[in-house]
Amino acid sequence: MDVKRQEIADTLLREVAKCRACRFCVDMCSLYQATEGVESMAPYGRLQIIKCLLNGALDEDDPIVYSLYSCLQCGRCDGLCQAKGQNLEVSYLIRLGKYLLSHGLVKGGHDEKV
Repeated sequence: MDVKRQEIADTLLREVAKCRACRFCVDMCSLYQATEGVESMAPYGRLQIIKCLLNGALDEDDPIVYSLYSCLQCGRCDGLCQAKGQNLEVSYLIRLGKYLLSHGLVKGGHDEKV
């Protein structure tokens, strides 16, 4: 893997680790509400999926991983996270996770590894 993609993976893992698990973002997510509380459809759940993918604890073929692609990128979670002092750009982190996943660049994958 090239250095730039490794840097993206390292940055993503470092940023996801900053999440304090306050879960305020969960209440702001319209998909979480529409699915009546499916955790993998919430921003916090998606960050945990990304973390597990990057750590190799979850395989890219696991069905739960596809919930990353359901994020609407509305940014409601970003505004709330920043208002609560966390200052994570959650939707951007999810977008980076999707980028790495779509290129087969996660430890649990069968292609090129991070």
